[in-house]
Amino acid sequence: MTIHYPTPASSLPDVHFTWNDADGNVIDFSSGWTFRMTIGRPPNAAVITKTSGIVGSATSPNLTVIWNPNELITLTPGVWYFQITAIYGPSGGKQREMLGSLRIDQAVLA
Repeated sequence: MTIHYPTPASSLPDVHFTWNDADGNVIDFSSGWTFRMTIGRPPNAAVITKTSGIVGSATSPNLTVIWNPNELITLTPGVWYFQITAIYGPSGGKQREMLGSLRIDQAVLA
C-alpha cells in the first residue's frame, strides 16, 4: 500500500488499514494489542517512530493511524517506507508486521 500526502504535511487525514490473517480473516485488534509505526529510508535509521494514535478494532478497517498536526513535517518530498508492528500482550508476545510506502508530494500551490 502506498499513501500519498502533499507537502507541507501539516494537516493529514487518518489512514485506515484492513489487516488480515493468513486465512484472509480480519484480525481482531480491539484489545490486548499495542502498535508501533516507524518511517524512514533504508538502510538509515527511522526518522519517525509513532506509538500513540494507532487504534485497533475488531472489524474492517481494523487499524487506524491518526496523525497529530505537523507529525510528518520533517519528511522531505519523495518516497519513504513504513513498518507497523502489532504486538499482542504486555510481555511483547505475538507480533505481526506490515510494510508499505508513504509518498510525500511536492506542493503545487503555496
